[in-house]
Amino acid sequence: MRRREAEHPFYRPLWIRGCMTGVLVVWTALEWANDAPFWGIMTSAAAVWAIWTFFLAYDPNAAGKPAGAEADASGEGTAATDTETSEGK
Repeated sequence: MRRREAEHPFYRPLWIRGCMTGVLVVWTALEWANDAPFWGIMTSAAAVWAIWTFFLAYDPNAAGKPAGAEADASGEGTAATDTETSEGK
């Protein structure tokens, strides 16, 4: 999942992010309890990724905004064309 997909408005409510992460943590515990180290490692990685993405690096203010919304509002990040020079104005 790309970073922009993790900022989809669906993930904005805390309870959705908590439920998704909780399911992964429970699934991880079940895999380790059933002596399945391969799947335990795989689900552990998914759970760590979910914790990082949905809680540590999550920006609730960015959820629901289109990509580049800040750059368009401030005028930064847009390339000047040949007709948009300071000398020609």
